[in-house]
Amino acid sequence: MALHDPQATLDPAALVRSDAVHRSVYTDPAVFDLEMARIFGRAWLYLAHDSELPAPGDYVVRHMGTQSVILTRDKDGAVKAIHNRCSHRGATLCAFRKGSAPHGHQCPYHGWMFEPDGALRFIPWHQGYEGQFDKSEMGVAQVRLETYRGFIFGNLAGEAAPPLDHFLGHMRSTIDDLVDRSPTGRVECGPYVLRHYYRANWKMTFENLNDTIHPGFAHAASVVSAKSVAQTLERREDLAPTLGMMLANGKPVQFFQDLDMITAPGGHSYIGGHMGADYSPDTQDAYTRALIDFHGPDKARDVLRVDRHLMLLYPSSFWHARYQTVRILRPVRHDLTEMIGFVFRLVGAPDETYRNAVEYCTGANSAASPVISDDLEIYERCLLGNAQGPREWVPFSRGAHEDRERTNAFTRTPATSEAYIRNQFAAWSDYMGRA
Repeated sequence: MALHDPQATLDPAALVRSDAVHRSVYTDPAVFDLEMARIFGRAWLYLAHDSELPAPGDYVVRHMGTQSVILTRDKDGAVKAIHNRCSHRGATLCAFRKGSAPHGHQCPYHGWMFEPDGALRFIPWHQGYEGQFDKSEMGVAQVRLETYRGFIFGNLAGEAAPPLDHFLGHMRSTIDDLVDRSPTGRVECGPYVLRHYYRANWKMTFENLNDTIHPGFAHAASVVSAKSVAQTLERREDLAPTLGMMLANGKPVQFFQDLDMITAPGGHSYIGGHMGADYSPDTQDAYTRALIDFHGPDKARDVLRVDRHLMLLYPSSFWHARYQTVRILRPVRHDLTEMIGFVFRLVGAPDETYRNAVEYCTGANSAASPVISDDLEIYERCLLGNAQGPREWVPFSRGAHEDRERTNAFTRTPATSEAYIRNQFAAWSDYMGRA
């Protein structure tokens, strides 16, 4: 389904250079509107996991850019997605985040009722519409869905979009890493969802989460506190994920220079793992045995060897397989963004693996986190600073000539490079340049 292009006269090509971007991409509402149409209206966006819709009639409400959509499991077991907008007068159909609607979604205004696939099922006082329209043409528009290993993605461009497999490319390996860590090959989305808002542009998060230079400065206070607490611990396994995250931010720049960053077409990226927080010995032994029983020793060894930090799946989600966490980014306005964190249970794994993941997500996505609060402050400062002064161009040239390996699937650079930001704006330019 083609979306209305709100700013057809805006020239995105004039806003991006090979090593810098014009500050208006963060501050101009017109740019934001065009991003919603051309990026979030064309890219594959992670929406939900199959386990969130266990029974027919179960639904969740998610956002694709600024547009609300309803995902519902129908009576045949398939998941369908429709726009959260009645086709009669445009009222929002569903005001809840999740629930069960076994008889369909009913508009609270005039009672029109729709099937999970958007087909118009029932109209109260249908006699009044006799001969006025064809009921089959008054359904709610569907959203194209595709699934990879139980994770459901949507695309507002419909059949004009390439297959999901093409969009994911090399990044499939991180989703594989998450699912393969289960000793049954299954993961389930847990009930704990952490949300926060920040008053800045959505791109700030994408440009920050794989930035390895800022932690030693922006998070300096939490590093000092974490070191003080860590000195009181007798065993490494007592190191909680949040504490491990805070300590990792204090590693020297040379450590991150030696670490690899992977960027891939489409704006995606990840860096090597650098956080410390192990399972207790009993849990590690039980978990390893369960993985060997399921995968065999060779595959289990390969699974445990993978060590990656956040995968940034441009433009809407962030994945940490080791900590079973997926975060969704929701742009609200050019100066307001919501982050939503989900924790996944490795079905069949010891309980500690789930508790460990919940704590990581709390440290990574709670507005009360001593780490996240620093980032949110920086995001807002960047928004304010880029709205003033004579300097109009924001550089991202760090590490521009430090590529370590180039293939068709990915490029390897030092983790200190801003190659991932250059990669994001290459994708941004590609999406935005297509009318």
